[in-house]
Amino acid sequence: MKNFYLFFFWLFTSTQAFSQVNSDSLWQVWNNATLPDTTRLKALQDLAWSQLYSNPDSTRQLAYQELRFAEQVRNKRWQGKAWNVIGSTHNLQGDYPTALKSYQKGLVAMEEASDLKGIAALNNNLGLVYRNLGRYAKSMEHYQKDLSIQEQLKNAGGIANANNNIGLIYNDMGNLPKALEYYTKSLKQMEAVGDEFGTALLYDNIGSVYNSIKDFPKAIDYYNKSLPLRQKLDDQQGIAATYTHLGIVYKEEKQFALALEYFQKSRAIQEKIDEKPGLVNTYYGLGLLYNKQEDFKTSIQWCSKALMLSRQLKRLSAERDACECLYGNYKAIGNTAQALTYHEQFLQISDSLKREETNKRLEQMELVRKVMADSLGQEEEKLKMQVLHQSEVRRKNQVMNVLMIVGIVILVFALGFLSRMLYFRRNSQKFQSKAEYLEKQQLLNEIALLKTQVNPHFLFNSLSILSSLVRISPELSEQFIDQLSRSYRYILEQKEQSLVTLRTELEFIKSYSFLLKIRFENKFDLQINLTETDLDQYKIAPLTLQLLIENAVKHNRMSAKEPLLIDIFIDDKYLVVQNPLQLRPQQEASTGTGLNNIINRYALLTECSVRAGESDRHFVVKIPLL
Repeated sequence: MKNFYLFFFWLFTSTQAFSQVNSDSLWQVWNNATLPDTTRLKALQDLAWSQLYSNPDSTRQLAYQELRFAEQVRNKRWQGKAWNVIGSTHNLQGDYPTALKSYQKGLVAMEEASDLKGIAALNNNLGLVYRNLGRYAKSMEHYQKDLSIQEQLKNAGGIANANNNIGLIYNDMGNLPKALEYYTKSLKQMEAVGDEFGTALLYDNIGSVYNSIKDFPKAIDYYNKSLPLRQKLDDQQGIAATYTHLGIVYKEEKQFALALEYFQKSRAIQEKIDEKPGLVNTYYGLGLLYNKQEDFKTSIQWCSKALMLSRQLKRLSAERDACECLYGNYKAIGNTAQALTYHEQFLQISDSLKREETNKRLEQMELVRKVMADSLGQEEEKLKMQVLHQSEVRRKNQVMNVLMIVGIVILVFALGFLSRMLYFRRNSQKFQSKAEYLEKQQLLNEIALLKTQVNPHFLFNSLSILSSLVRISPELSEQFIDQLSRSYRYILEQKEQSLVTLRTELEFIKSYSFLLKIRFENKFDLQINLTETDLDQYKIAPLTLQLLIENAVKHNRMSAKEPLLIDIFIDDKYLVVQNPLQLRPQQEASTGTGLNNIINRYALLTECSVRAGESDRHFVVKIPLL
């Protein structure tokens, strides 16, 4: 399951959203006109919060009633609180544009009321919405404002929550070490203030990081720490989410019975409280679980439910995953027509998500730019303060005793000279940092340019193979298309990566070699002599092996009597790819995307060079393992 995450609203009411309330008692307080206005408004808001997850529409009606009364008594603070509740209902239902407008109106009211606590809460919720929209720069801006106010208020719980939210942004951007840093900081703060709800949330978030890096024992350990806290708090939504997380991990560990048990527990809770976003993930998880066990018909049922609900919630990534699941299941049971239908839908949604991914990448670049601008601004401010300080020192020195004039003049000259040295030194450091940053960006751009050469070249050659195969065997063509789809999906998935594990690259090479064996039959073979430890210990640049195998096929003759045998093994921290020299009489014209591409990419990644040449009637290429 992809990109599953937890969230919670930082509510600035005195009653937590998940606590049990006495509805009748709160109604009596609200309807008692003799009580103070703020007492009545608080009772109505507590009643609204208590229904947020079970009945958001009812919560919204109560919040609008609260808003009208707050406007009637001209209480800006409670108007802001009412808009916060209204925005939270829209946010929960996925109506992010309306949620943004509501939170912004609440923020204006809170600023007019000079309520710092309320301003911090609205900034937190605005950050949450922008994060859901993938606008990370805007989200980080609001989370930083929230953190600044919480530190000003010395609110330990608010500081912990803000650090957790910043960790979520780094997690979304794929910077898992930075996310883990903020989660760990937030966890210590939550434990210090005794916030059990926040502590449980952080255990889940840290568990999700370890799940992402496939450290499943640690992930299970953190999820199991979260579960008893959520059960103690009777946090049904959180319990269900943790059950789903455990189901995901045990599915990956191939402990299918345990995975099914946790998915079913999660589903029962989520259906009871109508927690639709969580149900999408649970249904999809069940679909994948049954697919792993080759119970394709049951898998189709769960993936169909996930698809229907994801479309209702307009969650494109979940809809794409469900279509991919259904495509695989229908293909497995031989229903080609249905498989093709869902495959086409999968491709259409993937294209839409690519456009969204581009926008997210732009947002990430904007966030980096803002961080750099803030850092430079702080340096300039420090420099101005130092210059002002030095001017003050010189002014005071001028009023000193006449007898100290000579000493004062020498001191002023010395200070002036020192200040100029410091000024030029700081400017030099600033320009040096900027030069290093630009140099790094240039290297990244060069790597990206080299990668763009690989994708069309691979597709061109694959289509050439398919063109010749269609005339020979239509049945094999279908298998070829399936493996080609898997291979090209790998290329698309790894386009943003500079390095991948040997295991990841070899899984792709198995599909690619299958394509070659279909074409050349017994004229081609590939032997891989690597241990399980090697596969996870080392990394290489993606598509390296594909280019080397492609070059070997392109430049060497092969036949049933004299097949082309390619060996892959490790020698002294180098990945060796060798093949016998069986050069074709007439060489094909080179497109320039093979060995030179690999050499250029590794020149940007490491000081160890790629070695290539002839040895004992073999052509040998040695790739440094990273």
